[in-house]
Amino acid sequence: MAEKDINMIQYMIALILFHIDTIMGSSSTELKHLGCWILEQDNVPAIPSLEDMGNEHLTDNYWERSDPVTACAKAASSMGYNVFAVSNRGYREGSGECFASCTAAKTFANYGDRNAVCSRAGTGGWRSMNVYSLDVTIYLGCIKNKMSGYVIPDLEATHNALFGQPHRRKHSIEKCGAIARSRGYNVFGITKGGRCLASGDAYKLFTEHSNSVGPGKDCLDEKGSEHSISVHLTTGLVEYKTETRSKSHRRNRGRKRIS
Repeated sequence: MAEKDINMIQYMIALILFHIDTIMGSSSTELKHLGCWILEQDNVPAIPSLEDMGNEHLTDNYWERSDPVTACAKAASSMGYNVFAVSNRGYREGSGECFASCTAAKTFANYGDRNAVCSRAGTGGWRSMNVYSLDVTIYLGCIKNKMSGYVIPDLEATHNALFGQPHRRKHSIEKCGAIARSRGYNVFGITKGGRCLASGDAYKLFTEHSNSVGPGKDCLDEKGSEHSISVHLTTGLVEYKTETRSKSHRRNRGRKRIS
């Protein structure tokens, strides 16, 4: 990628983050849901747990936690992690253990989503987890695709979250953005209703084709179409700013699951 393209992306990210911080102040940052996934196999979780690591946002028992998604978001944010997960492990539906790491965007789908069952509260389930991203994604525009192949390189089938029929994929923009970020890409595209495209020179390719389609003309729901690509910028981690409970408890490993 040319230096001017890198500088432009860095400028756009700085401007967007300043704008977000100015508007939001101390209010909450919107989380992006990446879906419900199998938590572990052979007692090895797809994402490591943050419990018992001394994080100030996770000092209570996870099975008694009243707002586990917020607590985990703050814990992950404080450690510089942009993807995290919550699983109640079969305890009370609204409770949840916190999982996060610097590689979570690469590993969250390691065990797939078949037979994964998560609570309506968004706190996972027994051996299942709800996964979230703290990235902020900005829509850049719509460009025309090539008659054969794609203007921006295709990422399909290169990650466990990118299999199946793209147009039926839930949270396709959020998933593609998280995976692109995990590979060091700031700009990514969505075509044909969910197909994920990204590369290190995606912004350059976008600017070269930015006049090929009228603004939003052929990009329904910012997910492209058969012959167009919706292009997005992902800014990376934004600090999660939400008030949390001050009450804390010591962890009790002898607690039994609620049947």
